Amino acid sequence: MFKGHPKGLAVLFFSNMGERFGFYTMLSVFTYYLMENFGWTEGEATNIYGVFMGGLYVLPVLGGLIAESLLGYGRTVLIGIITMTFGYLVMAVPTESEYLLWVALAIIGIGTGLFKGNIVVLVGNLYDRPEYGHLRDAAFNIYYMGINIGAFFAPYAASAAKNYFTGTMGMTTAQGYNAAFAVSALGQVFSLLAFTIFKKHYKIADVRATAKKAGEVVQSAVTPAQERQRVVALLIVFAIVIFFWMAFQQNGAALSLFAKYYTELQGGPGRGMLFDLVAVLSLVAVIGGLYFVVRGKTGTAKAIAGGVTLGAGLIAFFRYSSFPEVTVYDPELFQSFNPLFIVFLTPVVLAAFGWLNRRGKEPSSPGKIGIGMLITAVAFGLLLVASMGLPVAATLGGKPSPILVSPYWLISAYLTMTVAELFLSPMGLSFVSKVAPPRLKGLMQGLWLCATGVGNYLAGFIGKFYESWELWQFFGMLAGAMLLSALAIAIMLKRLKAATA
Repeated sequence: MFKGHPKGLAVLFFSNMGERFGFYTMLSVFTYYLMENFGWTEGEATNIYGVFMGGLYVLPVLGGLIAESLLGYGRTVLIGIITMTFGYLVMAVPTESEYLLWVALAIIGIGTGLFKGNIVVLVGNLYDRPEYGHLRDAAFNIYYMGINIGAFFAPYAASAAKNYFTGTMGMTTAQGYNAAFAVSALGQVFSLLAFTIFKKHYKIADVRATAKKAGEVVQSAVTPAQERQRVVALLIVFAIVIFFWMAFQQNGAALSLFAKYYTELQGGPGRGMLFDLVAVLSLVAVIGGLYFVVRGKTGTAKAIAGGVTLGAGLIAFFRYSSFPEVTVYDPELFQSFNPLFIVFLTPVVLAAFGWLNRRGKEPSSPGKIGIGMLITAVAFGLLLVASMGLPVAATLGGKPSPILVSPYWLISAYLTMTVAELFLSPMGLSFVSKVAPPRLKGLMQGLWLCATGVGNYLAGFIGKFYESWELWQFFGMLAGAMLLSALAIAIMLKRLKAATA
């Protein structure tokens, strides 16, 4: 996967993977924790979720300025990891104090602001050298896989911690969620170790530090007119993608609530396989093994792949046989599907882009963003259909709906949104890295994340509509917003493409 890429990509891949594991472990139970521990309603909890998520993505603007004017990218990222670790440890302390909750969230937000945009700049700077420039888009897709490998394991870790401490240790459900937040801190420790031990491999990308010494990373100059054109193009994209993130981040808000109150949370062994970590990993190994059986270059490689496939198949069979007739699973596990699909579909999407590129038909980065908007509209169209006839959330009184839908509706929506995300999010990171004027790279990455933050805030803000509207109306609104966003990209496409010339 890393073949042909600078070694620094692998270091930043694993550093970000650990950080995202910690973040998504927390996020998979965050809304549930707010409702359970503080007694807040769905609307109140999702609004807090939106404020928190918005802050996480606005603060990288400040983090970018600090890195560029004061500390440098690498040092700023390091301080961010340490700060986030402390924040998750505060979240792990059982408390009924709203003040302590806000303190913990503020610490995590500050740490994320220092970390998130600046590690992306380091990735982009690795590809400023001519010999790696053609691999930039692929690099951001690989980097994005690291995010989602961490995110895939996160809900299982949160669920396991919660169930162990509530079932075995006799703690309350809220305290079980606190235990999950402690696991989040462990993810940051992994990130810290990867980032510090293998520093030498990405040091050349820390432009502020290395440019003074050897000028190893060469940054092309742009004229003031070109700089203005690029900044305007970026600001247009930032304004439009706000609405994608407003829809996508329903993952931790409306979709989490839809999973808990409107979706069947039990089923036979076949369905149970989809929500069991050992079963899922064995199925992944079977698929991966079969791929290398077919594509292996030597007989030895094919034989090893065949052995892995057989062993994983046996594990999957015995796991299936061990399930009871009816398996019950936790709603937070639905959040593992998006990152799982990311890992599987990233090579497929990269191969499709490569195939189109060889034929001169690959869409531009802004074009891919527009296509991603259209695909997201399809995802919420699926949820619109699934929610027809379901009762309004405000009438449930914190209890499951008397009418429940198949989990495959939600899984299908996650699959569709994953395809959309692969068209939009890594391509957006690559677009910003490519177009941002050299002296404004940290700020522009921060503003990309700021746009994400505004969308994240809106994701929580519109939670009040989820609570009071018919569900199909709510999902229909999101589908409509995606269609309008895609239209806006189409109208501005020529101007956006000109900025990359």
